[in-house]
Amino acid sequence: MGRYCKRSRGLSTIVTSVMMLSGVAILGTGVVAWSNSNLSTEQQVLNTKLSTSVNKIKESLVIENVWFNLTPPRFVNITMNNVGTIGLNVTEIQLGNSTTTHQITQKNDPVLPGQPISYQINYDWQNNATVQVLIKTARDNFFKAEDAP
Repeated sequence: MGRYCKRSRGLSTIVTSVMMLSGVAILGTGVVAWSNSNLSTEQQVLNTKLSTSVNKIKESLVIENVWFNLTPPRFVNITMNNVGTIGLNVTEIQLGNSTTTHQITQKNDPVLPGQPISYQINYDWQNNATVQVLIKTARDNFFKAEDAP
C-alpha cells in the first residue's frame, strides 16, 4: 500500500488576520479623513453665518435730519449718521406716503462709523402729508423715520 499524504495549501490564520486588519485600517483612515473634511466645511459655513449675524447687529444708522425744499423743483434732503461700530453700505432709500412710494437704488455707498452722509433726492412731496423714509443697507437692515413737510 502506498502512503497517502494530504497537503493543505490555504492561507494561514495569521496571514488572513493581517490582511483583514490592514483593510479595516485603510477604510477607517478614509472614513476619518472624509468626516474631518465635512466637519471643516460645516465649521466654515457656521463661522460665516455667525460673522454675518454679528456684523448685522453691530450696524446702526440714525436718520438725523430730513428737510424738504419748498421751491420747485421739490426735493428731500436726508442726513444720516453711522453710530454703529462697523462700516455699512446704503443700498436703497424709499420715500413714501399713504398713496405712493418712491424707491431710489443707491450704488452701495459706504458709510464709516461716526461719519455722516447726506442724500438729495428729487421727490414731489405733498404738503402736510407725512413722508416715511426707509433706508436699506447691504446687510438687509432697515432704518426708518417719518417726517412731514
